[in-house]
Amino acid sequence: MKEPAHSPAQGERWIVDAVEDAPGGPVARLEREDGRTFTLPLRVLPTGLREGDLLAVHDGPDGATAQILPQETRARRAAAQRRLEALNREGHVHFDDDGEITL
Repeated sequence: MKEPAHSPAQGERWIVDAVEDAPGGPVARLEREDGRTFTLPLRVLPTGLREGDLLAVHDGPDGATAQILPQETRARRAAAQRRLEALNREGHVHFDDDGEITL
């Protein structure tokens, strides 16, 4: 099993998969390191949260806290963009008539 790239002192890492409107108010769909997803109300998460953000989550005496990791988020987005550009150069990505990506 692959070990996390960070120490336990750094807490868990969650990725913001989506921010959506829900009947009870806006929610964020989050993905844990183990691939499990869950939803939390946006109001309990850091202000300014966006899709694709990486969060550091720590357990504490007053409950869990989360903070956005802007540098790690930027690095992940840049790496994803490089992978997409490499796929485009290699001809693995094609667009259908509606502009949707087909692999």
